Amino acid sequence: MRAAVETGDALFRGLLESAPDAMVIVDASSGEIVLVNAQTERLFGYPRAELVGQSVVILVPQDIRAAHAAYRDGLAGEARVRMRDAGGQLRARRRDGSEFPAEILLSPLATEDAMLVSAAIRDISDRVAIETELRRHRDRLEELVGERTAALVQLNQELESFSYSVSHDLRAPLRSLDGFSQALIEDHAAELGEQTRDYLSRIRRAAQRMTAMLDGLLTLSRDTRGEISCVRVDLSALAREIADQLQQTDPGRRVQFRIASGLAAQADPNLLRVAIQNLLQNAWKFTAGVDEAVIEVGGTELDGVPAWFVRDNGSGFDMRYADRLFGAFQRLHTQEQFPGTGIGLATVQRVVHRHGGIIAASAALGAGATFTFTLAPGGREKAATSVPSSPTL
Repeated sequence: MRAAVETGDALFRGLLESAPDAMVIVDASSGEIVLVNAQTERLFGYPRAELVGQSVVILVPQDIRAAHAAYRDGLAGEARVRMRDAGGQLRARRRDGSEFPAEILLSPLATEDAMLVSAAIRDISDRVAIETELRRHRDRLEELVGERTAALVQLNQELESFSYSVSHDLRAPLRSLDGFSQALIEDHAAELGEQTRDYLSRIRRAAQRMTAMLDGLLTLSRDTRGEISCVRVDLSALAREIADQLQQTDPGRRVQFRIASGLAAQADPNLLRVAIQNLLQNAWKFTAGVDEAVIEVGGTELDGVPAWFVRDNGSGFDMRYADRLFGAFQRLHTQEQFPGTGIGLATVQRVVHRHGGIIAASAALGAGATFTFTLAPGGREKAATSVPSSPTL
């Protein structure tokens, strides 16, 4: 049988010569090369006459010949197909002494006389070069990401410190403006004309509004930074508690709260309270002019992710301006229509994003609004105003 391989019939040699890789057939016990194809001659630079009968180590670099012999012995002891490339660490040696990274497919060939091994050898220099370049780019990209992340973290910390410091530093002079204006009105009312009293009242309202905005900034800075600790939160109970507090602030208002039972979320309890409180306060405020106001809290899904919503039948808003909805100090109604600072929804969005979720809004003028949010990764890249249709109240 071995003689047949050495001599080779036309079919066997045709298959061997047509192989796209260098093919080397070796006696597994002696390591002697039995047969090679034309691709082997081209790849290694040897004429086949110089290879046949030689030890296969002639194609192996000197520093790995001992390991190669041990591997060949192991293959002879357990006949099975094996792939060797070792991440580009396996090398082959040409006639001129140059080396190249190789990928070798070893297949046992059992004959009557001996165990032969067929080695399909491929030069993977181009692949290794590409992989090396990709690793270099990946390492550089990771380095750049690390640098940018560190810069963003530092910038965020500086912005939060600036916001906190400015808010604190500005509150004292604003209190003085409000306090002294009030003192002038109360202590010198008889001496002041109606127009002067009106100016002082305007100064007071402006100072109070600015103080409220600074308080909102402090809340945004304080409540949405630091580590979060997620536990199971009874969202139904939380919403009922906040609803009771709202009704106590204005017992004369007729507002029907519809809060679904069994709502629960895995979230930071303090941050979730901030978010639900802002959403319910928002609904409470924008239903002020509705005779039969209804505020609903329930569970749903947003693109297959568990979600929760707060819905009202209040004034709503024009969806054309929804891109401004979650920006700090961005308002879709005048101060005279609905007083506020424009911080609440920005705070809600930041809380939701810190939990890896998204918040979406849908509304129509005069037909109420619905705010739907998730608290787990679910496609934050989606537009914040896209939300599946939901039933109206």
